[in-house]
Amino acid sequence: MVKKLARLTLKKQAEKALREMIASYRFTPGKWINVESLAKELAVSRTPVWQALKDFEKEGLVTHEHGKGIRMVQMTLEMAWDLYTVRGVLEGLAASLASRKITPGALRRMESILNKQAKTVQQRDLMEYSKSDFDFHAILYESCGNWLLKEQLENIKRRSRPFVCDLTPILKALYQDHKDVVEAFRVKDAAAAKKIMKTHNKRMQDQIELTLKSREDQDGTRI
Repeated sequence: MVKKLARLTLKKQAEKALREMIASYRFTPGKWINVESLAKELAVSRTPVWQALKDFEKEGLVTHEHGKGIRMVQMTLEMAWDLYTVRGVLEGLAASLASRKITPGALRRMESILNKQAKTVQQRDLMEYSKSDFDFHAILYESCGNWLLKEQLENIKRRSRPFVCDLTPILKALYQDHKDVVEAFRVKDAAAAKKIMKTHNKRMQDQIELTLKSREDQDGTRI
């Protein structure tokens, strides 16, 4: 029994690490995943990595092609739009709750992330920005104080994966939203925090719609 629990722990650890890699755009849409390389990087055997990837396949995050291997599945823009519709509502509520409960330590961690984001925005480094964005929103979820809401938001985060949409045009605005919500938290303005996070997600939806329209104009069909 102890050995089984130990293997389960390794699988969970591998799953958590891989989810963070996916959320931070480590694996681009359609990219093949090298299980052997990942196992070495995570300092585990191939088994827990394979187990985690099998779960991801059930969720539709990856696909296993016989004789070829495993690769990332691309989230369609329509799927991404739907995701941000729901995330905007839930993050707005989470921000409202967090404004009353967030700790000084959590605020300091957010401010530290903002300092890093300022550089990545200036450099237009979408990869590094997405990594810090993942951490920023995780602190928001932790700070809302509602276990069910946190669980739902983390589930949405788990379902998130790379999709093809250039966020460069709105990168500065997204960063400013982060700065604004931290300020709202600092003064405990629940209404402002809620509005900011709903706007934050709406920006993503608007950019997705622009990308969809651009593709329609190019080929005359909606993807």
